[in-house]
Amino acid sequence: MAYKVNLHITQKCNYACKYCFAHFDNNNDLSLDQWKHIIDNLKNSGIVDAINFAGGEPVLHKDFPAIVSYAYNQGFRLSLITNGSLMLNPNLMPPELFKRVDTLGISVDSINPQTLIALGACNKSQEVLTFDKLTQLIALALSVNPNIRIKLNTVITKLNEKEDLTIIGKQLNIARWKFLRMKLFIHNNFNNSPLLSNQGEFDNFVARHTKVSRDVVPENDLTRSYIMIDNQGQLLDDETENYNVVGSLLTEDFTKVFARYSFDESTYASRYAS
Repeated sequence: MAYKVNLHITQKCNYACKYCFAHFDNNNDLSLDQWKHIIDNLKNSGIVDAINFAGGEPVLHKDFPAIVSYAYNQGFRLSLITNGSLMLNPNLMPPELFKRVDTLGISVDSINPQTLIALGACNKSQEVLTFDKLTQLIALALSVNPNIRIKLNTVITKLNEKEDLTIIGKQLNIARWKFLRMKLFIHNNFNNSPLLSNQGEFDNFVARHTKVSRDVVPENDLTRSYIMIDNQGQLLDDETENYNVVGSLLTEDFTKVFARYSFDESTYASRYAS
């Protein structure tokens, strides 16, 4: 099996989502050369064929376009997960980069500004990704790359579990929609447990939205089913409510590090089966 690896190239973000698990204890991003080394490491492993760029907000890495272009030139299939709010800024996301990305993933937890502000899914001026801006972003991506797949990620919490977002699936060209039950994460002073929804509310949310997208993927448990590299180039194990470092791709071959990771192959395979 060939794997997709998630590169969290930066912890920097213009949002402060209260459920976010991307807390890596180091705000200093790796350099372009260091990320090239990691990408080469993945290529040389022979078991990775796809890279997903994540953050933080990945476009806030100063070398984001160069990192994406290097991975593309190395032959990887590429995807990107973003909060969408900065993607219409050509200085951060040059439009031609959409041609190098197979899948654009956008985090959309609500289209209600009050809910988004309560979640922290807004910038310091409390500006949110509105439905109109989401529509503009999807239209731009498809105009540059008609073959790009649009994927949405919606994290279900106590603040949005009652909402109806079916208008998104009905009006926009969404190829895949993931509904993720929020993962409990406790780290230093960060604790998202007050936002944890119960299983019944998660199931009800999924049921309300199942018929409005061609490919709906509910995810109850994310534990050990993602290959997550933090902004320091370290493979992380998320078995507990915090992270354990498995090893560094700057100093070891990916195959050796990955061999020490108790990876859930079956859950990973089921996620990409469709």
